[in-house]
Amino acid sequence: MNVTYHSSDLFAPVLATSMASLFENNKSFDEIHVYIFENPLSDENKDKLNQLAGKYNRTLHFIPMPDVNKVENLGLKDVRAGWFFNSYMKLYLDDLLPDDVERILYLDSDILVTDDLTELWNIDLKGHCAAGVIDCLGEKYYELLGLNKDAFYCNSGMILEDLKAWKQKRIGDKVRKYCGENGGYVFFMEQTAFNAALQGDILILNPKYNMYSMMEILTYDEVMKLRHVKRYYQRNEIEEAVKNPAIVHLTNSFLITNRAWYANSNHPRKALYEKYKMLTPWKDEPGFKDTRKRKDKIVQFFVNHLPKKIVLVIASKLYNNYRVKKIKRTIIDAQSKNIIETE
Repeated sequence: MNVTYHSSDLFAPVLATSMASLFENNKSFDEIHVYIFENPLSDENKDKLNQLAGKYNRTLHFIPMPDVNKVENLGLKDVRAGWFFNSYMKLYLDDLLPDDVERILYLDSDILVTDDLTELWNIDLKGHCAAGVIDCLGEKYYELLGLNKDAFYCNSGMILEDLKAWKQKRIGDKVRKYCGENGGYVFFMEQTAFNAALQGDILILNPKYNMYSMMEILTYDEVMKLRHVKRYYQRNEIEEAVKNPAIVHLTNSFLITNRAWYANSNHPRKALYEKYKMLTPWKDEPGFKDTRKRKDKIVQFFVNHLPKKIVLVIASKLYNNYRVKKIKRTIIDAQSKNIIETE
C-alpha cells in the first residue's frame, strides 16, 4: 500500500501518531510505503519517524515540499489566515511522486486509522480518478463556488487516487483552470478545487473511511439544520460510521475546545489520539499549549455554556447567510481587481 502525508516540524508528533495508527492496524500488508512531503522536517524528526516505521518494517520516503502555487502556476491568493497553499500538493501527486506509484492513499496528518484498510486499498474505482467521503456543504455554496449541483462535495482529508487516470484526464490542468477562473481566490482551499476539477469523477465511499468530527459532535438532524445539506448520506450510514469508523478525521469544530493533540482539548477522540501517541517517540512529550487569542477563548466560553439549540441557530445564520455574503463580496472584489489588472 502507498500512503502520502505532508507535515512540518511543528506537526511531526501529530503525523507520527497518525502513522502509528496506520501501521498498528494494517499489519496484514506485506509492504507499506509512506511518502512524506516535508515542509520542512529536521533530521532529528526524520530519525524519529524512521524509528517508528522501522518497528513495523515499513518504508518512508521524504520529499521536499515544492512551492506548488509557483511550480504549477496556480496564481493563488491569500483568502484567510491559516489556509496554506502547500495542501494543493495532493492534487499534483501524479507529477510529484515516482512514476511507478500508480495508486496512492492521501491522508491528512490529523487522521487516525482505526481498522484494516485492505478493502479500501483494493476497491474498484470503476474508472474514476479518485474516491472520497461526502462533506456536508450547504446548498448555497454550490452556486457560490461554481460547482455542479448534481455532484457530491467530498472532504479532501482522505483521498484514494488513481494517478494514471488522474494524469490521463489532466486533472492538474482542470485545477489550474478553476483557480484562474476565480482569480486565485479559492475558498476552502484545495478541497473546493479538488471537487471542481473532479465533478462526477469521484467514487463515493462509505463514511466510515473519513469519519470527521461533525458526524459525532452533532446529531444527524442537527447537521441537516445547521448546514442545509441536500446531498449527503442517510442517517443510518452516519450513525454506523460513528460507531465503527475505519478512519477518524480529527477536524475542528466550534463546539470543540482545541484539537485532540492540545493538552486542554475536549475532543471526543482525544483518548484515542493519546492511545496511538503512546506508540511514538513523542509519547512522553506534553500536549500542545493553548495559543488561542483572548477573544477566541471568550467566544468558546459562551459556546460551551449557552444552550446548544441557541448556539446552533446562531451558527446556522453565520454559515448560511453571513459567510455566504462575505465570500460573495470577496469574489466580486477579486473579479474587479482582475479586470483592472488586465486592462
